[in-house]
Amino acid sequence: GVVFGDALEVAFHRLAGAGRTATAMTKAQKAMRASRMAGLFGGVVGVGLGCTLGLVNLLFVDENKASLLKLQALEEGQEFEFEVEVDNLANPGYTTVRVRGPDVDGVLASITASIASCGCSVVELNAGSRRRDEEVMMDSLSDGAGSGAGAGAAAGAGAAGSDANDDSSAPGTTASNAASSILNSWQSQTPMRVEDTFVIRDRATQQAIDNDDLDALARAILTAAKDPLNTHSLKGQLEELEIENMALADRVLALEKMLEDRQVRVVPSSSASSSSK
Repeated sequence: GVVFGDALEVAFHRLAGAGRTATAMTKAQKAMRASRMAGLFGGVVGVGLGCTLGLVNLLFVDENKASLLKLQALEEGQEFEFEVEVDNLANPGYTTVRVRGPDVDGVLASITASIASCGCSVVELNAGSRRRDEEVMMDSLSDGAGSGAGAGAAAGAGAAGSDANDDSSAPGTTASNAASSILNSWQSQTPMRVEDTFVIRDRATQQAIDNDDLDALARAILTAAKDPLNTHSLKGQLEELEIENMALADRVLALEKMLEDRQVRVVPSSSASSSSK
């Protein structure tokens, strides 16, 4: 309407004026209440019709597929940022699994389903999130603060009286403030990362996973973390199978009834023979 408004208006004027002369409205006629109401009604109808035509394409959108594609959408390079650590020493009798990576919807469900499919039971789960390189930053900041405090102590040892105490605390305070500003700057720029810890055990033996199977378990969990859509696809397939199973159960009941009806034969006596007896 905005782009082709003038062209459409000219076309409709020509169409309406075919075979008759068009009469322009006077200022008095345009100021009439009926004219103003007709113009307002026409504008409302035009906007409503345009919005309705613009929303028609939503009827052809598959909402389930769109949500799954959103879950699957990993940014470029994110699939290489996942880390899986499998440990049999942290908790005796159990296997500890730590997964670190980008915060993507569906990853936790995908990992849990992968662990279950490997024949393991989840005993404990701790799901958390932190920013990328937070641990590295904290370590580097701690080192910087420690060196600053050491420099302050050395300067204080060479000074005299109360001035030594003031000089020794100044470098440490400056380093701490600088560390806080750097950390806040990094936190505002770096994305969130998940760090999920699973405590699992073998469902059959109720013991920790065998050492020979740890590598296969870690690779299966890594594959599941990289493809969160797979779990949701399996869930959709499971729902479809449940519906088909219910339909098959109804058919089996109907066939059993038909078979039972064929196995039974009833020959009633006639009314005439019954009355003669």
